[in-house]
Amino acid sequence: MMRTWRSLQPLGVLPTLLLFLGAWAPIQAQHTAYRSDDQAREVAEQAVRKADSSSGNESLKTRRREDLEELLLTIEEKKAVGNVYFYEMQSPPRTAFEAYSVWVVAVAPSTREVYELYGFETSIGFNGSLLEFNRLISQLSLSVPKEKATSFASFFLGSCGGGQLPEIVLDEEGLRHAVQRYYFETYGSIRRTLEAYMQWWQGVQMNASDLAPMVRFENGRYRVVLKRILMMAGRHPQLQEWDLEISRDGNVRVLAMQPIFPKQPRWLFLDSP
Repeated sequence: MMRTWRSLQPLGVLPTLLLFLGAWAPIQAQHTAYRSDDQAREVAEQAVRKADSSSGNESLKTRRREDLEELLLTIEEKKAVGNVYFYEMQSPPRTAFEAYSVWVVAVAPSTREVYELYGFETSIGFNGSLLEFNRLISQLSLSVPKEKATSFASFFLGSCGGGQLPEIVLDEEGLRHAVQRYYFETYGSIRRTLEAYMQWWQGVQMNASDLAPMVRFENGRYRVVLKRILMMAGRHPQLQEWDLEISRDGNVRVLAMQPIFPKQPRWLFLDSP
């Protein structure tokens, strides 16, 4: 009697083969994703070198801004949203008196389109970043519900403001904890943290205002007024108020921004609060 192929296969070979093939698919997908990330990172760095000729061949410190990508996905989960990578790049200062130069770039790997969101000389101040941000959002076909308007405002400020994702102030307790944490991470001493925090908090109280975000619907757009804490390395935290208009598809207009405290950025010295 003719024996079938199934009867001739060694015992255990088929399950093992199936297991291997099942494992190969995600491995192959991960490899493809990694190659896309690698290519997008290269495109982002090229944009920075083109905009800043003084960077030359200096090594750029590049990190993937997954915090921005994850925040965008919480607003609307779409395939197009997941196909945008965000990068932050830093170049070392050329003198002892200069700070690090920082850029934020978004890249769509499928089209290799580059969006220069922060730190580019070709952008005319903040307006240039705003135009690039809206150009990016127009390609994503978003639908922003009212309950996500504050999160979308935070995403906008994180994309175009440089540094870490800004903390949106929801109440006094959250503000206190965020500033105390920042000072402790900077000084590493409870005594110096409390000294710096108390001085900072006294200044905020002298410029007291309502801390909770306000969102309302006006003329077909969301009006979002919120406070955020800008915490950049080497500086004291700055409490700001932003007044934004956000359309349902994510187009942003900045109506006003005013620093609450301190009015001007203040450098932070490690030997004294």
